[in-house]
Amino acid sequence: MFQPIISTMDSGTSPVLTASILVVVTIGLLLLKGQRNKLPHVNPIGIASLQFQKQLEFIKDGLKILERGRSKYLGQPFRMLTTNGELTVLPPEYANMIRNETGLSFAKAIVNDFSTHVPGFDPIAVIDHNSHVVQDVARKQLTKLLNTVTEPLAQETTFAVHHIFGNSLEWQQAPLADSILNLVARLSSRVFLGEELCRDEEWLAITKEYTVDGFRAAVELAIVPQFLKFLLPLFSSKCQVVRRKANRAREIITPVIENRRALKNKARLEGKPIPSFNDALDWGETETKGMKYNPADFQLTLAFAAIHTTSDLLCKTLGLLAEHPDSFKPLREEMITVLKQDGWKKSALYNMKLLDSTLKEAQRVRPNSLLSMRRVATKDVKLQNGFTIRRGENSMVDARASQDPTIFPEPEKFDIYRFLRMREQPQGANKAQLVATSPEHIHFGHGTQACPGRFFAANEMKIALCHLLLKYDWELAPGSTSEPVNFGVDFSVNPETQIRFKRREIVDIDLESLVFD
Repeated sequence: MFQPIISTMDSGTSPVLTASILVVVTIGLLLLKGQRNKLPHVNPIGIASLQFQKQLEFIKDGLKILERGRSKYLGQPFRMLTTNGELTVLPPEYANMIRNETGLSFAKAIVNDFSTHVPGFDPIAVIDHNSHVVQDVARKQLTKLLNTVTEPLAQETTFAVHHIFGNSLEWQQAPLADSILNLVARLSSRVFLGEELCRDEEWLAITKEYTVDGFRAAVELAIVPQFLKFLLPLFSSKCQVVRRKANRAREIITPVIENRRALKNKARLEGKPIPSFNDALDWGETETKGMKYNPADFQLTLAFAAIHTTSDLLCKTLGLLAEHPDSFKPLREEMITVLKQDGWKKSALYNMKLLDSTLKEAQRVRPNSLLSMRRVATKDVKLQNGFTIRRGENSMVDARASQDPTIFPEPEKFDIYRFLRMREQPQGANKAQLVATSPEHIHFGHGTQACPGRFFAANEMKIALCHLLLKYDWELAPGSTSEPVNFGVDFSVNPETQIRFKRREIVDIDLESLVFD
């Protein structure tokens, strides 16, 4: 699904192409129907409407359309025409049924959604690379080495927070979304790329803008029939921008990779220890095991997958805290107690249980989508209840369980203690942590294809919030709201939200002097 930062077709798209689309789209629809489940359809194409029109309607009215399907077809799968095309919406209880199903692929669904055969979008195809490099770097390297990246992450946070927010004791004001995106891009790049490029302003701009520009262009591609997609990049200014940024990313990354390979080869020839780099650029070289891949594409895909989603949750958390200022005191007290005892050791971030609960509650109250677990079937998949997902069908699971009052009392209430209380109960301990997934909370996915980078993202956000909350006071600017904006069934931080901040006169702990594991 797409984020609300996206706009629809504009003057960058040829009127001739648009007219061609309208003429042939009905024929394309007939050709694409094929074999599929005969499920009830909540927003079918009518005699007087085209798929193009219905997809644009979904951008505006996706919440109403989804709610209509929920109400009308309660407890059963139904079909819905979304911006990305036809989708089977599965009830929440299906999350466990499909969680480990190998015939349903998240990676291939993303590759299809973003038309990776189109120049500029091809970096995203790395997510479905035969070596599984993105998944393995996140799962095997990044998660396994979380403790070793805490130090560079904390050090970079010190620099980045000061660079972005400064030291003024007077109230300052800035856009919430841009400020936090800038912060997360810098922190993530330190771990993904190492010291060579993590402060390179051009690279940081690309990592922030490629995803935004990619989503915008992908909307245009999504509503064009498959057999016309090769034409759109010739006319669309959005697609051309994405292609230019992908090419420039390759120009920036390639010399770094070549230099590192040269250093390693020289060390081998001289019989010296092979230099290693504690970052994802080096881990990618390890996990591909000699298979051909493009390191720049890999880095863009990491940025695409991680930076905006992490920034989104961090923004929503800070916005909610600013709306509930009584929450700052207990969070700061926990941070100070834990950090004085453990420093930046591995145990410290785990022991910040109220902070963990706060992040998970923010994700529950303000998810980035009402649907999750996106999949495409690579074969016919028969589930344990007899329901079959046909090959080629796209599906997602309804995430409404996280708003179910029988599971989460007063679901509309932002309660930073909610998951801390659950964590203290034997039956809820395994579900209450931010990184835990369950059918009741699938915003990181669920099962074997759940977000493999969530462990790193959790630590990154906790370190960032320690610096932000202990060093600064926060409030929303007058007239600003932290309510997200909506696109289809997705939600993201309102780019117009303004946050006010000032350096705290008394900081109760010196974060820069803390010891590391």
